[in-house]
Amino acid sequence: MSILSSLLSIISGGSQGPAVAPAQLRDLMQLPSPERPTLIDVRTTGEWKQGRIGGARHIDVSASDFDGKIGTLPRDGRYLLYCQSGGRSGMALSRMKSMGFTDVNHLGGGMSTWRAAGYPVAK
Repeated sequence: MSILSSLLSIISGGSQGPAVAPAQLRDLMQLPSPERPTLIDVRTTGEWKQGRIGGARHIDVSASDFDGKIGTLPRDGRYLLYCQSGGRSGMALSRMKSMGFTDVNHLGGGMSTWRAAGYPVAK
């Protein structure tokens, strides 16, 4: 695949598949523990402190240790990422897939759509 094709695939979401909607995320987080995806907030620490989805882990995609922290997670786990609007979680998803993770998705529209849907925000 050419670099241009790869970039177009990332931009269009082709390599990511469809994003998860807020209602789908809410339902996924109610699954029993072994079936529930690990929820990862990839925003900055400042954004994390302003509010997050309950049960999420914080691994900042813009931090220099992102790949190292992600690298400690099982490659065969199930992961769901989110950021503020969906851009950074899409980038993090692509990075994880390039590292060999196979079951990774992200919240379409990020925290913005989560809040707009009226779902709870933890502090």
